[in-house]
Amino acid sequence: MGYSFLEFMKRIGIFIICAQSFLHFTAGKSYEKYVKLLIGLMILAQFIVPVRAVFLSGENAELWEEVERFQKELDEMEADIIWEYQEENGAAAALSEEVKGKLEGIAGEYGFEIKEVTVCEEPPRVEVTVGKKRGGEERIRIEKIEVISGEEIGQRLAGADTGHEDMKQDFAAALHTDEEYIVINE
Repeated sequence: MGYSFLEFMKRIGIFIICAQSFLHFTAGKSYEKYVKLLIGLMILAQFIVPVRAVFLSGENAELWEEVERFQKELDEMEADIIWEYQEENGAAAALSEEVKGKLEGIAGEYGFEIKEVTVCEEPPRVEVTVGKKRGGEERIRIEKIEVISGEEIGQRLAGADTGHEDMKQDFAAALHTDEEYIVINE
């Protein structure tokens, strides 16, 4: 077994290319299935010979050395690969900035500013984090104060709107999507 695993794979690759060209130039379609069967058996035989040598002969050590050498080569090549996903992250950041730009004016109408926008793939949604606008010019306005019982508080809170529903509708309209895909966090 004086050849390496790579040489073995090269030989099988060359054989498959030759077999495909032979199959292309055969006499007719009527013999095609027989030729394919014969080629399949020949490829299978080429795979079986080295495997048979592992189990039936005493030269196993040489084959295992070749397998280990090939594994080391693969590991060395893998160490040289630099996995960079900056383009993907850059695209996501650009998309978030674009969405933030579209929604800032709408949020401003409701007295909020957009802190962060996250576009999620699974499940598909746009998460918008908003905060109250801070400005020295704004006046604090206090609505009419009512004194109510604890029961009434529970009922009002159960039916209370967080105040974001209208903003959520406007965000969905600006992004041309359904409201269910918009999540507003404060």
